[in-house]
Amino acid sequence: MFDLWGFLLQTLTASGVAVLLLIIKALFKDKLPPKWHFTVWGVLGIMILIPAGLNGRYTLFQWQLVVEVIKSWFGDYTFTRVLFPVPIITAIPKTILQWIFAGYTLGVVAHVIRYLVSYIQLRLALRNGSQPSDEVYNRIRQIAVAQNVKIGKAIEVPGLPSAFVCGIIRPVLVLPTDGDLDDKVILHELLHMKYRDALWSIVICLLRCIHWCNPFLVYCANQAINDMEARCDQHVLEQLEGEERRDYGRILLSMANDRFAKTPGSTCINNGGKNIRERIEAIARFKKYPAGMKLVSVCVIILLTLSLVVGVQASTIYDWSSNTIWLPLASARSTS
Repeated sequence: MFDLWGFLLQTLTASGVAVLLLIIKALFKDKLPPKWHFTVWGVLGIMILIPAGLNGRYTLFQWQLVVEVIKSWFGDYTFTRVLFPVPIITAIPKTILQWIFAGYTLGVVAHVIRYLVSYIQLRLALRNGSQPSDEVYNRIRQIAVAQNVKIGKAIEVPGLPSAFVCGIIRPVLVLPTDGDLDDKVILHELLHMKYRDALWSIVICLLRCIHWCNPFLVYCANQAINDMEARCDQHVLEQLEGEERRDYGRILLSMANDRFAKTPGSTCINNGGKNIRERIEAIARFKKYPAGMKLVSVCVIILLTLSLVVGVQASTIYDWSSNTIWLPLASARSTS
């Protein structure tokens, strides 16, 4: 993206895909497991990273035409091309639109710095950690062996609201020192470690930074984090019965806290207090899904990905009965 129009085309295309995914997710809300609901966000991630309008193809809707029409209002008749999915400034801004694009680019940099500082603060806080007792470590090891999870370092840090995993290459299981540590919490975080969710949190964070001024895509990024948590919740609940499931919900309520929420390179069982309600409701309607649904989940995701990536060849949709000049010009450029 070299200008404001490239960003507009990219973010509109991604928003259209996000709307489709939200509709499909709503249709399959209680029919497919949380693991599918998280994985399907990968389709949006792919579409965000693919330059919009690549090889003259569009996804769902011909946003190229919309962008060209808006450009015509500003007297700009150049053709919009997106070669990279990230903003790049190639010259010193001179016009108002160029300065707006520069402001957007600075916003991307500012958000990246903000999340980087948050991660550094978290790592500094972990320096106060200490090795857990042999009893706690044995509990962790037993749960890890049962779940086929390879554990590395585990530390206890005072003042934390909940346990979480931090790091990608050598993930660390971080445990709070206050209160009794429940095995269900340990299991939840070990599942994050198993699925490498610390890495996915960074990917989601970067996509959130690139589209920071599009509140709809920021909302989708937050929903992806919620679905990531729900996937681990589902796995934990499948191993619990009756009162233990209700007790798991009470644990989530007790850990409601926004500290370190959305910090890239880490996970948090509460993901911020505002999202606890949705997870409690998911626990209330918990059910086990048949094994055959895995095949259905994979087929739906493959079908979505292929159809969206291939797209549709751009075509002229201008009605020549109109006397307005900017529409035929925009239509011609969108199909060139």
